[in-house]
Amino acid sequence: MKPIKLSMGAFGPYAEVQAIDFRELGDRNIFLIHGPTGAGKTTILDGICFALYGDTSGAERNGKNMRSHHAKPDQMTEVTFEFEIRGEFYRIYRIPEQERPKKSGTGTTLQTADASLWKRNGEDEEVLLKTGWKVVTEEIENIIGFKSSQFRQVIMLPQGQFRKLLVADSVERQNILEKLFRTELYRMIEELLKKSAKELRDEIKRNQEHQRLLLSQSGCQSLEEMAKVIIDNEARMKGMEEELRVRVDVLKKIQEMFILGKANNEKLKEKDLLEKELQGLKNFIPTIEKKRQELLQARKAATLEEMEKITRLISKDRESWEKNLALKQKELVLAAEKYKDAEENLRLQNQREDLREGLRKKIMELEGFAERVRNLDQRRQSIQQLKIAYDQSLKEKTDLEAKLKELDEKIVKETGLLDILKEHRHKLPFLEARYKEVEGYFNKKVNLVQQEKQWALMEKEYEKVVLETESAEEAYIRKKKEYFGLQEIWNRGQAAVLAQGITSGDPCPVCGSTHHPKPAIKEEWMPTESELKEKQLEVEKLEKVKEQWKAELGKAALEKEKILNMIKLLGQELGEKAAIDMEQLKQEAENAKNLWKQALDQSAQLEEVQKNIEVMKDSQHKHREILEKTEESLKGLVEEYQGSLGAFQQEENSIPQEIRSLDALTKLHQKVVAQLKYEMEAQEKTQKAFDIADKTLEVLKVELANGQKTLDEIQIKYGQEKKKFIDRLLGAGFEKYQDYDQAKRSEGDLESLEREIKGFDGKLQSIQEQFDKATKLAEGVSLVNLEKLQQDMEEAEKAKEEILKLQANISEKIKNDQRIFKEIDSLNKHIRDLEKEFGNVGYLSDISNGNNPYGLTLQRFVLGTLLDDITDAATQRLRLMSKGRYHLRRTMDRARKNAAGGLDLEVFDTYTGIERPVTTLSGGETFLASLSLALGLADVVQAYSGGINLDTIFVDEGFGTLDPEALDFAMRALIDLQQGGRLVGIISHVPELRERMDARLEVMTTDSGSRAVFKIS
Repeated sequence: MKPIKLSMGAFGPYAEVQAIDFRELGDRNIFLIHGPTGAGKTTILDGICFALYGDTSGAERNGKNMRSHHAKPDQMTEVTFEFEIRGEFYRIYRIPEQERPKKSGTGTTLQTADASLWKRNGEDEEVLLKTGWKVVTEEIENIIGFKSSQFRQVIMLPQGQFRKLLVADSVERQNILEKLFRTELYRMIEELLKKSAKELRDEIKRNQEHQRLLLSQSGCQSLEEMAKVIIDNEARMKGMEEELRVRVDVLKKIQEMFILGKANNEKLKEKDLLEKELQGLKNFIPTIEKKRQELLQARKAATLEEMEKITRLISKDRESWEKNLALKQKELVLAAEKYKDAEENLRLQNQREDLREGLRKKIMELEGFAERVRNLDQRRQSIQQLKIAYDQSLKEKTDLEAKLKELDEKIVKETGLLDILKEHRHKLPFLEARYKEVEGYFNKKVNLVQQEKQWALMEKEYEKVVLETESAEEAYIRKKKEYFGLQEIWNRGQAAVLAQGITSGDPCPVCGSTHHPKPAIKEEWMPTESELKEKQLEVEKLEKVKEQWKAELGKAALEKEKILNMIKLLGQELGEKAAIDMEQLKQEAENAKNLWKQALDQSAQLEEVQKNIEVMKDSQHKHREILEKTEESLKGLVEEYQGSLGAFQQEENSIPQEIRSLDALTKLHQKVVAQLKYEMEAQEKTQKAFDIADKTLEVLKVELANGQKTLDEIQIKYGQEKKKFIDRLLGAGFEKYQDYDQAKRSEGDLESLEREIKGFDGKLQSIQEQFDKATKLAEGVSLVNLEKLQQDMEEAEKAKEEILKLQANISEKIKNDQRIFKEIDSLNKHIRDLEKEFGNVGYLSDISNGNNPYGLTLQRFVLGTLLDDITDAATQRLRLMSKGRYHLRRTMDRARKNAAGGLDLEVFDTYTGIERPVTTLSGGETFLASLSLALGLADVVQAYSGGINLDTIFVDEGFGTLDPEALDFAMRALIDLQQGGRLVGIISHVPELRERMDARLEVMTTDSGSRAVFKIS
């Protein structure tokens, strides 16, 4: 990929549109990007990286954070980049999310992030390939062949980033190379083999455990023993079948005798029960005869009840009429008194007719004034509205005059402030540059102090880890000796157990010999298998602890070395500033920051103040126009108010004072109307009460006469009905009323007596018949002892069940043992197959996952081969830059036993003939080694990436750590790159580079942002 043209708008320190045309370099393939600190040199690389991938060269800032503080509101933050790759030309445009002015109206709106990619087919013809932020990024990755992280690793080497590959530990270096060369497939193979081996191992253990469980369930020690048990149980089953048949026959005979005896005993029992019940019924016959006589008398009394009921009803009717007549007599007396009172009230009410007529006339008089009073109220309201309008206009006039005075004062004040702010804006770039410079020194000083403190703490921590490691090692050795001692005792004990079962002539299960001159003797105490296993677990646990502390020791040593290198590097970067007190540097940084922020804040107010002055002047003009209109309106309101007031006062004097308002007139009219209504309702109510009293008196007189007549008729009828009842009572055989009353029964009682008598007669006949039948059936039958037969039957049943239960248990045992036998045999075959498969898969898993002397995994083996190619390519350049002193090498040594190996780097020093870690290089040597490694990496990535052409490389800073001779060698290596047709861009503010290179992209700072211009000499 070769850059053609980069255009940045409102991006970083570039406030306006900055175009950089790389075609101005002509046939020059190496150039310097030069300028003061903070001018925007790295921003050029940020612009290229942002256009391609949407992030910056250091991957520390996004597009939102890259907007220029100097840019005008209507200038969009945007980047356009044209480039050529493999003879094809492309143009990409990218704009981050940002606030922009609205196209219509005031205020701002959110501009969403977007990107577009075109391909040039001819001189001026372009075809749109893709749009959309992520879609364009994915297409760029396909075209260039790198992701953003890879691009920054091999093409654009950001400030302070490309040394990571050199000083990274083995794990970090693996992550970097894995992303660059995409070796995830090999790691997946490792994990797949590891997973398959574990699954096979677990499956074998599960099957073996299942075997042991099945054997324990059967109670046998082996398959042979189980087969013998099955044959013995089958023979027992056959012998038990005949015994079962005999016991079943005995049980059947006892059951038949029990059923017959039980039936005979039931017949004798039934005869005795019926005989007792029959005698009880015969004893109850006299009682039933009395109830028959009672039923007869009750039926005679029932024929007289209806007549008695009629006579009693007539008697009650007579008593009711007598009470009603007495009440009517009292009501008549009260009604006469009410009539007299109502007549007097009517006379008094007729005397108030003159008062009612006067009220009617007053109402007519008030209604005549209604229209005049209504007009008077309207005029009063009009005058009040004119007064309100006048007062409001007068207040508006006063407020406008005060507002104009306030605006005049503010305009004078803001104009003075504007002059001050313009002066501060001119100083802003110089203050910002000074602040960033001082802050950089302070941050490095803070880091240096922290690293020195960390070094002291690390020294103590390292000593502590050494002690812990030694302690863990001692505990592990001690516990291991204890375990080996228990293992030896257990082994001797197992030998003694085997020796107890051996007789002379039998082969030894261990050695096979038939002679046993000195069999093992049982120990007094022998550990159990679980105790031995527990001790083994303790040893393994302590071994893990020991290895963990060894790993911690390696980490601590590496961390110490890193901190020491960082202290040296920071001391070199600070130079003379390293001796200055941190508080002094902090104060200088804070003072510079405060001055810059104060100027920045004041500069930000400039445009706001200008807008405020314009707004206030516009408001001043508008307020003056409104004041003139308000004064004219106020004059007309005064004239109209005075004319309306005179006409109102003349009309008001012609109306009585108490009704000069519509409200007062309405209230007085309502009062008189209410009084008239009250008088009319009282007169009407009195007349109505008199009419009711008169009518009530006449009605009561008629009702009293009719009631007396009805009572006389009821008295005659009662005498007649009473005589009839007495005659019928004597005719029914009742001499006295008390005899009749005692004989009476309710309908329910009659039905109950009749049912009881009929039921007794029917039951007596039925029991007599049943007794006769039972006596006949019991002839010749004797009582049987059923308890003895029941006991015999239960014993026979129990004997049968015992045989059946034993048969079922043996049958179930046979089936279960046969099933287990087949299952164990099947498991044996399956385990043999699994063990055969595990032999292959387990071996491959161990080898590919680093279970080898070098701790080298499959992926690390592949990456190690690639790293060898990279170090070979890097050493060619490092030898040139270091005058043949240093060679980069990959080492197979590991920092600790359990650490992954194969990707560590070391440097071979030809001056001493000794290999040493790359972290021991000085700052300048580290830069040269890092640059060599980065260039070597770029060569190898291009060689392995199939079609990826690395036509361009940018190096950001680091040359300041080199002496003139080392700088010369570094430049030779870079010149070699450009001789191969590769474009090389170097970012640096080192003066020597500016003198050496004839093609420079000069970056300059101005009051309105930075500018970049190519200078070719």
